[in-house]
Amino acid sequence: MNKKIIGLSISLAFAASGALAQSSDGSSVELYGVLDVAVGSVQYSLGTDPSFPASVNPVSATKTAVSQSTTGAFSGGITPSRWGIRGTEDLGGGLKAIFNVDSYFNPTSGDLSNAAASLANNRNSTSGTVSAASSVNGQLFNDQAYVGLSDASLGKLTFGRQWAPMGDILRDYDAVQDAQLFSPLGFSGAYAGGGLTELKRQDGSIKYTNKFSDFNVTAMAKLGGIPGKSSAASAYGIGAGYEAYGFGIQAAYQSSTDTLHGANSFVPGDVNVTNYNTQAYMVAAKYVFGDAKVTGGFEEYKLQAPTDALATLGTTNYYGYAICNLTSTLFCASATKGAAPDFAHADQTTDVLWVGGDYNFTPAFNLAVGFYDLQPKQSADLEQHNGNIYEYSLLADYHFSKRTDAYFGVMYSQYKGDQYPSTEYNTSNSIYAVGIRTKF
Repeated sequence: MNKKIIGLSISLAFAASGALAQSSDGSSVELYGVLDVAVGSVQYSLGTDPSFPASVNPVSATKTAVSQSTTGAFSGGITPSRWGIRGTEDLGGGLKAIFNVDSYFNPTSGDLSNAAASLANNRNSTSGTVSAASSVNGQLFNDQAYVGLSDASLGKLTFGRQWAPMGDILRDYDAVQDAQLFSPLGFSGAYAGGGLTELKRQDGSIKYTNKFSDFNVTAMAKLGGIPGKSSAASAYGIGAGYEAYGFGIQAAYQSSTDTLHGANSFVPGDVNVTNYNTQAYMVAAKYVFGDAKVTGGFEEYKLQAPTDALATLGTTNYYGYAICNLTSTLFCASATKGAAPDFAHADQTTDVLWVGGDYNFTPAFNLAVGFYDLQPKQSADLEQHNGNIYEYSLLADYHFSKRTDAYFGVMYSQYKGDQYPSTEYNTSNSIYAVGIRTKF
């Protein structure tokens, strides 16, 4: 059914675009998209998953039982493949109605990107195929879907499924293009979501953005919609920044209540779920001089005990998959961490530091490097321990035209500290891949 709807939507978009392109009132509808496929190898990895957004996971630490490499075609080396429809209508007086809907898909399989399906289809972290949580979980429009109003001086106010403020920052302040397979910031929505990847995109949200000369502001609120619990499943975020004379600085704060986070279950077709409250702040800066740019940033996020017990939220599924640990813990324990219903979490704090730069050797060729230090801190209940993930990235990108480019990327990771004991985890991992990307 989803494929039929997508096909119909594309046909209507082409038809509408052709008709509205001749409109004299300034209205327009546009079909757009990106196709990005890479071929490469991950040193230690489970098999590629046809639904998982990136096909492989080169960022997370792997168990020592995972001793094999995986070579294949991966979805979205730099940019997740997607298609979308966006449009505007001139309402007069500088006011416009706007909308945007777009969807991630895996060109290597033709499937909608669906991390929840990868979790449900895999029961442990040492066999099967790759799985991890995400905010991209098989929705028809799983990237963004919003409608709103825009004014050149008053700003933009939109309603629907939208990116959180930190995600907007990372797109412009990660030297390695926020690349899905070559940057931990681009791979995992946890950093854009302020602690949980499910928060990178927020359903039922209201978002305001505006730019005053060289300053910009963002405010966002997600409404939970759970009867009798006004704060449950809610979130908010604010951000502000300045960009001028080659220099830019951005800061943001995000908070959420009772956000669900998925993991593998030992029961086929089910997902193990834990809920958290979260708090996070981020500061990032960049400087452009000539053909070079340097960037860097810092984020700290906390996963905290939820306001409401999981069993009292009235939620029975995770993106269409049954929540196993709502009814039983005997067989539902997570493959990565044991998680019982209503677990009383101590604060789990993680710091994220990154720095990098890129240089345009020619108008067509760009070379970027990045360094990332992900630092989990020990929690009072020892559910999380001190550790470091050091990740080193390089991305060479050659543009044949404005629409089409080819690239080579590599990322090397090291896992250190009590969070990643060498008796349980591989102490390093790496990925290298070449790919091609075209936009329309």
